[in-house]
Amino acid sequence: LAALNGICGSFAEAVRRMGEVLAITGKVLPVTEADVHLQAQFDDGSTVFGESAIFYHKKETRKRICRVVLTPEHPEAFPESLEAIARADLILIGPGSLYTSIIPNFLVNGITEAVKNARGYKIMIMNLMTQDGETEGYTASDHLRELLRHGAPGMVDACLANSSPVPEHLREEYFREGAGVMEVDREMVEAQGVKLYMAPLLSESSEYARHDSMLLARAIMDLWHQYGRNKLRREHYLR
Repeated sequence: LAALNGICGSFAEAVRRMGEVLAITGKVLPVTEADVHLQAQFDDGSTVFGESAIFYHKKETRKRICRVVLTPEHPEAFPESLEAIARADLILIGPGSLYTSIIPNFLVNGITEAVKNARGYKIMIMNLMTQDGETEGYTASDHLRELLRHGAPGMVDACLANSSPVPEHLREEYFREGAGVMEVDREMVEAQGVKLYMAPLLSESSEYARHDSMLLARAIMDLWHQYGRNKLRREHYLR
């Protein structure tokens, strides 16, 4: 991608070309074309730049991340991405690294508003495990709270979390790294105005705690058929 960005006219064109090279089935759009860097502010007052530096600083100090911002702040969103969000029937947020992969998208000017105002059904997919150097000790409601705090209340319709037990040997592997199984605290999630749904999502064939792509897809589509279509019908009626 870095090489293509150097020879293409824009970052968006580089992403499009990369999609062709990898024969991607869907369409990948950048959230912004601006040259931005991620910055984290910790509860001890320290500020750290860069994804890997944020990870190592948190791991070494065990301080909590208070806020992440982009430098420069509030870059303009890629117009085609805003259009895609507005047209979408279904919007999925996550899974992924909370502070360094998910939240940064909502720091781009216009993305939070576009998702909040979109007619589509919006689902936050919870990680199976916490992440060492980023979210150790966090519950599902902590993840949701941080997303909405950096984005906006009312931006998510539902959360989807795993109900499958994580085998002991996997738990031990993550525990040695400082991570653990995600605690799904339903009442605290739903106290934020977001419905929580659970389904067996854990892959039984992976050597790590990973979502099973087919189980996850089936759970997403079940939610869509039960609730997403009704939301679209209501939106259409109101308009």
